[in-house]
Amino acid sequence: MAEKNINKASAPKAKNEGVYHLQLKSGDVPGYVILPGAPERTLVIARDWENVREVASYREYKTVAGTYKGTDIACTSTGIGGPSSEICIHELNILGVHTCIRVGTTGCIVPEFDLGDLIIPAACVRKDGTSASYIEPEYPAYADTYVVMALMEACERLGFRYGLGLDYTVGSFYIGQGRPLREDGSGYWPSFAEKIIPDLATARVTNIEMETSGQFVVGKLHGMRMGAVLSVISNRVLDRWGDNGGESKACLAASEAIRILTEWDKKGEISLTLKMKK
Repeated sequence: MAEKNINKASAPKAKNEGVYHLQLKSGDVPGYVILPGAPERTLVIARDWENVREVASYREYKTVAGTYKGTDIACTSTGIGGPSSEICIHELNILGVHTCIRVGTTGCIVPEFDLGDLIIPAACVRKDGTSASYIEPEYPAYADTYVVMALMEACERLGFRYGLGLDYTVGSFYIGQGRPLREDGSGYWPSFAEKIIPDLATARVTNIEMETSGQFVVGKLHGMRMGAVLSVISNRVLDRWGDNGGESKACLAASEAIRILTEWDKKGEISLTLKMKK
């Protein structure tokens, strides 16, 4: 009898009978959802929408829904890092969400991208920690091709400066990104930390952040289409820091990409079916 009930608590319900952490019920969000990290960024994203309404807010998870140029759309904040993202993606998938675009900020380690530019990660180096709980490290973290295409098309339509990137996702903001714990250099500072940035640059990695690879892998293993658009807020090579309008551009690009994907899906222009020659 005990064996039959061992997983009984694996899917707890919220007080409103919705999914536990997001506090959302079936029908609260469409199948396309934008994933900002910060709860306050949901409101920045929604500035470009109509019929905006806050659906739920609990812990780091804030959900806002509305329409963008006639397209039903929503965004749910994930918080910082892989574990909170995993929870968010899993519960959205339970509700029928099939497509997600992460909107975030990133540090850049190549000179080609300046502050305010947008990076669309094509793939990621997996140091997030969460994805390793799902599958072996050799499994790739990569964006859905059609989501990448939609983001590129969105940036082209909007006239935003952007490029594709090889992203390094790491579950650390300080040591894991080659930042000392103290500005004066005292305290814990392992020898490998000094080499993180130059080693990544040698491998032609473009940028560093904390969520994308975990989201790509968890989403993929849930059968979802995943992508991301990141605004550059620091450049470690040029020693520059600042938003320079990038956050607003990334938010708008994600909304436009959702509209494009919705149009493609409705027209049947996206197909993964192998086309055989007659």
